[in-house]
Amino acid sequence: MLDDDRYVFRIDAFTPETIPMARLAAYMAELAAMLGEEDNVHFEKITTGSAKLAVKVERPAVAKVRNNVNEARMGVRGTRGDRYRKLNEMLRSDNAEGTLKLNNSNILAFPGRKEPRPPKLGPFTQAFSRDGQLVRIGGKDKTAHASIQDADGQTWNFEVSRGLARELAPHLFEGVIRLTGTVRATRNDSGEWLYDALKAHQFEELKAETLMEALGRIRALPVAETWLPDAWQRLVQDRDED
Repeated sequence: MLDDDRYVFRIDAFTPETIPMARLAAYMAELAAMLGEEDNVHFEKITTGSAKLAVKVERPAVAKVRNNVNEARMGVRGTRGDRYRKLNEMLRSDNAEGTLKLNNSNILAFPGRKEPRPPKLGPFTQAFSRDGQLVRIGGKDKTAHASIQDADGQTWNFEVSRGLARELAPHLFEGVIRLTGTVRATRNDSGEWLYDALKAHQFEELKAETLMEALGRIRALPVAETWLPDAWQRLVQDRDED
């Protein structure tokens, strides 16, 4: 049977005397979220030297927490990997790097300030389109604004002409449309794309159908039986290669 585990998260840019309380609390919150199993994971102390957060994991949660740390190490988005990236970004912003030890053995590195950063790009203007439900039309000057909400719940605000706004009006809260135009895009040094100055020049109404319905419609075309199997095989092949 496994004994209790002890983890130590080290932040090399601080000592127990210099780390601000609010920042310490933020690190502890993210570390707790990465480890998981909150009822059986306890903060013990902050040790001397660099700021080292000592954590005890009780026996019932040992295996689960180890699995969570392995998941964080893999870095897959939508998992504990998001917490790993958040901790690493916090270290980078503090000009620090860190490590996570399990029972005195280093098991996870946080490069922080040493991690190579992607170069900033832009701003530049490029073609842009978004699909969603039209949720707002407004504006008092020579231009108007149209807002659509996409399938993820994010709202995109486009500048449109008054003429296009009038064409869009009957579609307010009705169905799904695609707005097409331009955007000013910038990539920051975290690799995140930022968009502003969205302008739409045209729109199209999209059919509300499932993937299976769309495939059924394609299969019904006269030439579908000659090219669809090859296209499907090619799609599967491309996904495997990726």
